[in-house]
Amino acid sequence: MNITSPFSFLSSLIHNSSISINATDAVLYFLGLYSTIKILKLFLGKGFSEKPFNALPGPKPVSWIMGNLGQLFNAKGLPFHQSLVDMYGGMVRVYGFFGDEQLYIADPRALQSIIIKDQDSFEETAVFTETNKVIFGPGLVATTGEQHKRQRRVVNPIFAVPHLKKLTPVFYDIAEKLADVIQSEIDQKLSHANESKDSGNLNIGQKDRRGAVIDMSDWMCRVALESVGQTLMGYSFDPLDSPFNNPYTSAIKDLIPTLFSLALVRQFAPFLVRLGPPWFRRKLVEWTPHKAVQKVMKMSDVMHETATEILQKKRAHLQQSAEDHEDDDKDIISILLRLNDKAKKEGREQLSDIELTGQMTVLIFGAQDTTSSCLSRVFHLLAMNTDVQDKVRQEIQEKCSDEGHRRLDFDTLSKLPWLDAVVKETLRLYPPVPFVRRTAVKETVLEYSHHEDHSKLSSVRVPAGTILFVSIAGSNRLESIWGPDAKKWRPERWLEDSKDSTAGRLPGIYSGMMSFLGGGRSCVGYRFAQIEMKIIIATLLLRFKMTCTEADIVWNLSQIISPSVRTGDLNGVPEERKGLPLFVFN
Repeated sequence: MNITSPFSFLSSLIHNSSISINATDAVLYFLGLYSTIKILKLFLGKGFSEKPFNALPGPKPVSWIMGNLGQLFNAKGLPFHQSLVDMYGGMVRVYGFFGDEQLYIADPRALQSIIIKDQDSFEETAVFTETNKVIFGPGLVATTGEQHKRQRRVVNPIFAVPHLKKLTPVFYDIAEKLADVIQSEIDQKLSHANESKDSGNLNIGQKDRRGAVIDMSDWMCRVALESVGQTLMGYSFDPLDSPFNNPYTSAIKDLIPTLFSLALVRQFAPFLVRLGPPWFRRKLVEWTPHKAVQKVMKMSDVMHETATEILQKKRAHLQQSAEDHEDDDKDIISILLRLNDKAKKEGREQLSDIELTGQMTVLIFGAQDTTSSCLSRVFHLLAMNTDVQDKVRQEIQEKCSDEGHRRLDFDTLSKLPWLDAVVKETLRLYPPVPFVRRTAVKETVLEYSHHEDHSKLSSVRVPAGTILFVSIAGSNRLESIWGPDAKKWRPERWLEDSKDSTAGRLPGIYSGMMSFLGGGRSCVGYRFAQIEMKIIIATLLLRFKMTCTEADIVWNLSQIISPSVRTGDLNGVPEERKGLPLFVFN
């Protein structure tokens, strides 16, 4: 056997991730050799002769080594994901490393089993939990089994509606400040254009309107982080009206794209975390000559240091406060600390300090990226569909006129039909996270609905160790549930009586869709995200109107969907930059 082949394989994966490294480095050689031997043992142990999914339809592997992973984890892979469901149905065979057969699932009956009925048989993948444990600590996205259930029991109460209602003034403060700084940016661009006779910041055909081109994606990232920081932590990460001055802001903004660039290399994480004690693994990471790995390590350090600092300050503040001042705490971490201390005194379940900091980093990260993605998509769609934008704005204006003020309360805002329909339809058709993965921890038989155009089988045996892709986007677009216009953005569907026919068809926790998942690993903050987004949308639509520019907007897969602008071609390869430029005017 050629001793360089395992490392050459790992090196090729890294080069495929567009990261250039020194392939002769001894540390990376050792890690690559160790991981490849382990992963080969894993697949050899499963037995290459076992082909439980031979009868299922699916695409051919691109190669025996990579299977379909290069297509599934490709920044431009969204069309491939949708084609799997369109071409092969709700139960699809795909290939992982070394010919390993995996499942890609959008079928409602199978999802009911995976997410609800037999959820203990399908856990998060080791790649997902071990990577998250290293980056975030032992929070909700890094734990499984009883530890995860215990953490949810502690965390769930802090997202109860009474607590969320107390946060609405904070959300409004931040949203109104965002509207002010966007107006300031518009005024500055108009002033600059008038002084220099430069219309570059103005949209062609819109010069008669008082407005300018604004990167709404950048603002949604910033406002989402500030909203999460103040409501969850009582801490300002980004004052909005000043340049970035907190290292946490840059760290969390770049984390998802960096992690996605390491998607294939991360498959080795479950084996690498077994290499000795934590201090030794830390040294190995420090010695690894890989720019993306070093970048993730520094981001993780910043997040943990910030979370620890906030936790210490909150604990010191609470120790100085009287017990009857609990209602004065409006940020969620203060509430969690009080509940945790109360549980400790009563001998009930509680979180350790390392679990608390883990929850903090996970909650900030999870709430910021997904919310900013959804908000960006909402404003892009409203700019494309100005008739819908006008209806939402009119609805908000009329309700504000009835109430006599612009700050609609939690209950009123939650019941605005058009606003609710726009948010729901955007989350249905364009979920920020299009898929998640699960591992079968024991052999299970999955039943699935068969369609005339697809396989006639109604059940399949799933061996222990099988990787499954849960297609959130695919299930949210099934014509069998949502009708022949399932792939069309049509908010009106949520205003019609027919919407009741979708209830219970998918095992999602929210409005019969899979966008927030369901079961024991559903999103704990889905109500939090709803009210945050609605307040930001309502506040901005009362101040501004939006239309599209001539920019070519492309939506990319980096685990969480994000927009970019196509700027041209270099040697036949499209060039892009991050952003969502829209024309915003009064």
